[in-house]
Amino acid sequence: MLDNTKFKKVKFTLKNYFDSFNFINKNKLKRYYLLPGAINIIFIFLIYYFTRRLGLHLISKNSNNITNILAFAIYLAIFAFYYLICKTLILIILSPFLSYISERTESIITKREFNFSFKDNLYFIKRGILVTIKSFFRELFLTSIILILNFVPIVNMTIPILFFLVQSYYIGFSLIDYTLERHSYNIGTKIIRENTLFFIINGALFLIIFSIPIAGIFVAPLVTVVATTRGTLNLIQNIEENKGENL
Repeated sequence: MLDNTKFKKVKFTLKNYFDSFNFINKNKLKRYYLLPGAINIIFIFLIYYFTRRLGLHLISKNSNNITNILAFAIYLAIFAFYYLICKTLILIILSPFLSYISERTESIITKREFNFSFKDNLYFIKRGILVTIKSFFRELFLTSIILILNFVPIVNMTIPILFFLVQSYYIGFSLIDYTLERHSYNIGTKIIRENTLFFIINGALFLIIFSIPIAGIFVAPLVTVVATTRGTLNLIQNIEENKGENL
């Protein structure tokens, strides 16, 4: 059961996320839906192309009796691999774009103009990529531990839920860092320590929307980074106003 504080955090996070659609429309950010979707489509096409080439190459070396089975196994294995790492690859590729959208969102909200040098921008992009990669390996480590639970009766029934929660947390963490990189280390540390639910819910909504055929790959990256930026700024404001954990 959620206590009152956690319930308020869940309510705040959900409302903030869905309000971000209106924020995008109101502030003429809709055109930025296109880039993540276009990159994703190109990426999926390349995966399909190389999967097919590899499959045909391996199939040509085997008898006709096992061709269909082998082809299916190869395609399934490679697309399963793609599913496991696609979100990380997409976040890495989109890192400069997501960093810019986060900065643009904060500028709209706070009326503050960011005049970073080329060196500063490269640093932020590098940091975003490194945070995403580190998050992926931490997620991979926890995923390996969760897989061990597959041998524990009853507990193994929770594995899909645990996978989803771990992925959600690290996606949320990666996207929130695009805002935290522009603020002090102490504030960032406090937010990370006290707002696990905020990470998980934003990351979960990203995964859910991202899984919607075609539309998801266009919508999820932009909406989630706008939502996490808006929400993180609210958390920062609360800290600066000495309101502690109040939301």
